[in-house]
Amino acid sequence: MKYFNLICILTYLFVPGITSAQQSSSSKKLVIEVDWIPKSNVEVFSVEGQKFSTVDALKKFLDTQAAGTTVIWDPGCVRIGDHPLLSSEKEKTDLKNYLEKRNIKLVIMPMG
Repeated sequence: MKYFNLICILTYLFVPGITSAQQSSSSKKLVIEVDWIPKSNVEVFSVEGQKFSTVDALKKFLDTQAAGTTVIWDPGCVRIGDHPLLSSEKEKTDLKNYLEKRNIKLVIMPMG
């Protein structure tokens, strides 16, 4: 009986931690960044080291991600000139809706 109580206490203390660690590692987070390519003077999206020059190319990549993934888009400051994607509210809303249908969450950081 003495060991039974000890086992119960240890299980109570450690199993919830193990469970929550597994849950947090199963939901992937991706960050969309904008990279400038000086040679061609264009901005492209960068995710996990891969470059995308259009929204459609980015969508094809995001289609390969697992449901439950969180995509974080931090556009940074207001930019001047041509930009590859997500420069209008309509484009942001369209991408968010597109990803929601695939159970991928898009978090858009406010521009500053």
